[in-house]
Amino acid sequence: MMDDDDDLREPDPDELRLVLRQVAAYRDVSNSVRRKSTGSLIMGGILLAIWYFAIPDAFKFTLFGYIYLGLALLEFCVGILNRFWPTPEGLLLDGVVLLAFGLWNAIREGLIWQGLLPGRRSPVFAFLGLYWAFQGMQTIRSYFQLRKAMPARPTAEHIRWFDGLVRELRDADPREDAKAVAFPTDPFLTGKLLGDTAFFLDPAGSVTITTRRDVDLERVVPDDPDRPPRGYLTIEGHEFPPFKLSDANWNNYVAWKREGGVDPLETERNG
Repeated sequence: MMDDDDDLREPDPDELRLVLRQVAAYRDVSNSVRRKSTGSLIMGGILLAIWYFAIPDAFKFTLFGYIYLGLALLEFCVGILNRFWPTPEGLLLDGVVLLAFGLWNAIREGLIWQGLLPGRRSPVFAFLGLYWAFQGMQTIRSYFQLRKAMPARPTAEHIRWFDGLVRELRDADPREDAKAVAFPTDPFLTGKLLGDTAFFLDPAGSVTITTRRDVDLERVVPDDPDRPPRGYLTIEGHEFPPFKLSDANWNNYVAWKREGGVDPLETERNG
């Protein structure tokens, strides 16, 4: 798929990179939602435990108990949804459920303290209710901030293409692919050099999308023939720790840079 890089040779590469960065940001958010789904599942289990152990049997199957049970099950379902179908909207759902449960819990405790509802007073549950409501509001606020920063959702075609790119980045082998690089720096980076655009994947799954002019690699050859060349990589001004630079990585990088009319820097160093 990636051998054909016609899509990366559009008349306006900057606009294309902007679109791909939005796809990368959307993917990062979706992955974050998936990771947080574990917390939603645990929270759903806690809420179910509260319904089962904290609510008297006489109230479990009343309107009051059903609301508690419904919110607990909804939180659990949101966790399942975010685990298998993560989207930014999962943040909103999680926040709304958490806010509703927190407010309901705080209201319940308030009614008990005023003697309008039977039950034991529990400052702990009152505090938890307010805390959950606050957390829910924070999560909802995060969702709207995200929507403001990313108003347009990537198309399904863009997401599929990007997922395919990530798979190729994970398997990038500069010895077999002239457009691939694998830099054993910190963190380890695998990349594809396509047209005027470079893609780099780190072990955490984050993808950096940058331009040819924002990637610099210097090859330092020691005068001792028994020592391998070292690579000094800079991406968008960030300098990475030096690493052993293989011939395949260097040759692929040089060919890519020369396509853009630039001769990479190679120096000799004593020692």
